[in-house]
Formats: sequence, structure tokens, C-alpha cells
Amino acid sequence: MLVFKDDLGYPIRDRPRRNLLGGPGVCVDVSSEQMMTKRILTCAAILLGCLAQIAFALPDLVISQLDISPAAPTAGSLVTITASVENCHRSERTGAFFVRFSIDSQEIDLVPLTSLRGGQVKEVTTTWTASAGPHVLTVEVDGPLDRVEESDEQNNERSLTLEVQLDEATRMLLSPFKLAVVRFEDVSQAGFANVGQGVADKLIERLRISGLRVVNRVELDALMQTHGLNPAIPADAAIAGQLIGADLVILGSILGVDVQESSLQLAFLRVDSASVDIHLSAQIIDAHNSQALAAASADGQHEGTTGFSINVGELLSFLSAGTSEICSGGLQVDRAWHNPGQSVRIGYRNEGTAGWYGVEIYSSTGAFLKWLGWQFIAMGACDTWSWDQRNTAGIPTAPGIYTAKLWDGTSHIDSVAFQIRPGISLSSPAADEITVGSAKFDTTVVGTATNHAIDQLTSVLLFSLEGIAAQAPTASEMPLGAAHAMEMPQEGQIAAILPDGRIAINLGASSGITTDDIFEVLAVEDLVLDPETSEVLSYTTVSSKGEIRIIEVREQVSYASMIDGFTPVIGDIVRQVR
Repeated sequence: MLVFKDDLGYPIRDRPRRNLLGGPGVCVDVSSEQMMTKRILTCAAILLGCLAQIAFALPDLVISQLDISPAAPTAGSLVTITASVENCHRSERTGAFFVRFSIDSQEIDLVPLTSLRGGQVKEVTTTWTASAGPHVLTVEVDGPLDRVEESDEQNNERSLTLEVQLDEATRMLLSPFKLAVVRFEDVSQAGFANVGQGVADKLIERLRISGLRVVNRVELDALMQTHGLNPAIPADAAIAGQLIGADLVILGSILGVDVQESSLQLAFLRVDSASVDIHLSAQIIDAHNSQALAAASADGQHEGTTGFSINVGELLSFLSAGTSEICSGGLQVDRAWHNPGQSVRIGYRNEGTAGWYGVEIYSSTGAFLKWLGWQFIAMGACDTWSWDQRNTAGIPTAPGIYTAKLWDGTSHIDSVAFQIRPGISLSSPAADEITVGSAKFDTTVVGTATNHAIDQLTSVLLFSLEGIAAQAPTASEMPLGAAHAMEMPQEGQIAAILPDGRIAINLGASSGITTDDIFEVLAVEDLVLDPETSEVLSYTTVSSKGEIRIIEVREQVSYASMIDGFTPVIGDIVRQVR
């Protein structure tokens, strides 16, 4: 059977038709429309193929290897940085370009290369004098002028994280000093939660990693609350430092959070990005005379699209609006109801006496759920708390009615109720996204910029601390507490051994004891005690039983855990080692 077909392969009798006029026998052949569609698709495929070939023909520059020598530098050592620059394309030669070396986003060298043929690798080196603290080393090829057109413009960087330790001589020089870091004052008004405390805690962590002795910030806050001291006033911070046994006190401010956003529209594709700058400042004061010994400042920058970074401007507007609403007077929440997982933001505008205020969360049955911490609020000022809808054990709470109660150290002076409704949050960020110090916040562009600023501030402060220690080379010239720490190690006795294994000693914050202090437990004979005060007057050491580490400090007593395995006995002598 002979079948006639058209140019698209349809049998003539089966060819699709449509009636445009609705009348009988009036049909129009639509094969021309299908032919046009086919041709457009064919042209598009050819165009995409051409573009792919063009992209494939372009060079592609990468940092294939990044090394430092020495591999574990100490502060003050000269570090050689070697980057292997490779053109991954096998045939295309590049023109001239630059290789940029940066430490903590600050450029340290810019090395030119004339060209790189396809498949070629060149080693580029520079040097850097290491400073103590955590650092991020970044090497960028074809930066900053972007002279070479590449098949992939997103693989030009390679980074390496460094932890530069103090050298042994500097560590010994600084070992007598005990530091206290006061919560930072947030003057940026960015609206994030836990800003002052979060930045201070991160700084403490970095100083401890560098080998310094730093007191527990929560204990410092509690002590300042007890004595009604303002953490933003240097004289009050110095008094708190003395009370907790610190020699030097670091206090600082978050000066600003600057955000710039950009958007690129390519057909149906939209690419959003954000650039964030964080500005910090700090000063070191002598705890014994409130004298300012050094000042430091640092900036942190980051660009990206992670987390909420693509909507940073909108987020900051949301947080700022929420802050203004919850600071309208008395104790307020940002909204009457929340979805599960949303941050519950609580604010208190203080129309009374300046002082420390804390917030507690209770269920509808009156059960205590969570303590949100102390805030020092001046007269007429406002501060905020954030609740992540979890109890003290970290377990998420169920939908229901909850109450936030304001505590002034003596009684509850205000309260506000709110509801958690069943549902999923689509409008406001979760608590951990806006809480400084949380793991999720750290992955955002704002969190990364914050960490870069803290890294830089740590490095500057360590340099300043070295200078302070170098100016006090003898015990007689050191601050009182430092000299005392060198000449008069604290001695006491084991007062109790608790069922959970904790060891209580009769020394506390009033004696200058702080978290992470190490004590040696001694077996002694010929022990002589003062009959009135029970103070240890004399003893003969038989042997050392082992060491304990302080894990909690109170005014007159401290609790420790064993470092070594031994059998402690009530009455054993303990002597501070470090």
C-alpha cells in the first residue's frame, strides 16, 4: 500500500489539522508551526553546543596545592607560603594575571605571572610573619583584576585555616596573667540575638586556645550582677576583675554591621549575593587601677549566598522592626503567637534604676523551662533576649501558652504571655539563624564575617598582651595579681567529695580562683592548722596524689574534677599549679 507523507513524516490522511473558523470544511494545515518549533529547538541546541565549545576552549586557572612551612608556626616565626597555580585546560595559554595572598581577608602580597600555557603548573611563594591566634590563609588566582577569561570563574580560590600558638618564651611571659573578658557592648543595633555575650565567648575560646588563662564569663556576669556593676564602665569592669582574681580585663564593642546586597538577573535565573562588614573594638585595662593599657580594633568581611545571606537586608529590617516593637515599654514579646522553631524575641525597656535583669520562661502550668541570662540595662535603655523554644535540657517545647517573667535578682517585676501555635515557620528566621555563637549562624555570611573579625581582634590583642608583659619583666613590676600568682600559689583543702565525683575545695572566687585552674592534691604529714581560722600554717609533703581541674567557682568554694586517677580524702591539701 502506497502512503504519502509530508516533510515532517506525517501520513497525509493523519496530519494534524485545526478548524480556525468553526465552519465545515474550513481547515488549516499546522505543520508549518511544528516545523518552526523544531527549527527553533535545533538552533538552540546548536547554540548551546557552540557556547559549550567556546567555554571548553577557554583556560581554567586553579590553585592545585597550598602549603606552608613550618607546618605548625609559632607567633613571630617567618612562614613561607607556597601556592601551585595550574591551567587545567590542555591547550589554551593565558595572558598576564596576578596571584593574591590574604590573611584574614587582608592582602599580604600580590604576585604577577606573565602567562601559563595549558596543563602548566607554576609555584608562587611569599612570606608572612605569623601572629598568634586563629587565621584563614586565602590564595586567589587571577585576582583582583580578573584579567583572564576562564571556562570556570568560581574555582580560583583555596584557603587554609591556621592556629598559630604562642612561642614557649611568650607563653611563659604571659602565664602569670589571668584575664577576664566582659560581654561586649552592642552599639550596632543590628538586632541579632546574644551579640555581646556571643562575641565575648568566641574571643575567650580563641585566647584559651592560644594558651592563656581566662576566667569564666558566666561567673563574671553573675558576680557583676551580685555587686550591681555595669560591664560597659571600665572602672566597674576592673572591680569585677579584682573580685574574680583577674589581672587584666578586656572589654569591647560591636560598632557596626554593614551590609551591601547585589542581584544579577539572567533570563529566568536570578543570583543574589551579600557582602557583610563587621567592626569591633576592644581595650585592655589593668584590673587593679582601671588604667587602659592598650586598645585594638578589627574588621571582618565576607561575601556569599549561604544561610539567610541572600536576604540580609530584609532580615535586618525584620530584626530592627522587631527590636523597636519590643522596646516600646515594659516587658514585651515581638508577637502574640509564634510557629514552632521561630525565635521568640523578648525586650525590656527600663524606666527605673539601672541594673541587671534576667528573663525566665514558664509553661502554662507554672513549670520553669529556661533561664535566658542576665542583661545590664541602664535607665531609659532597652535590651533583648531570644528564646529558641527549648527547655534547659535542649528539648523542643510543644505548642501552648507560655509566660516570660522578668527577674531583678530579688523578685519577678514584670511578665508577658504568648502562644506557640502548631505549624511551620515561613516568615521569620529560626532562633539559631539569628543567634551569635550558634552553629547555624556561623555558616551564614554574617556569621563568617563575625568570625573573621574576632580572629583578627584576637591576633591584635595577643600582640598587645605580649607588649604589656614585656614591660613588666619582673614580679615587682607586674600587676599585683600577677606577681601574687607567681610568688604565692593558692593553698587550701578538700572540703567535701560529692556523690557525682566532684571534689569541693575551700577556695572560691574571693580567693581569685577561676574555672580551669589546676590544683595538685598532696599527701602530707605534720599538718598544723590555725585553731581559730582553720588556715593551713605548716605541713610536710609526703607525695603528690594527682591533679584536679576547677569546673565551677562560687564565692567561698570551688568544685573540681580529677585529671588523674587517685583516691582523694577530705582534708587533703590542694596547691595551685597553674
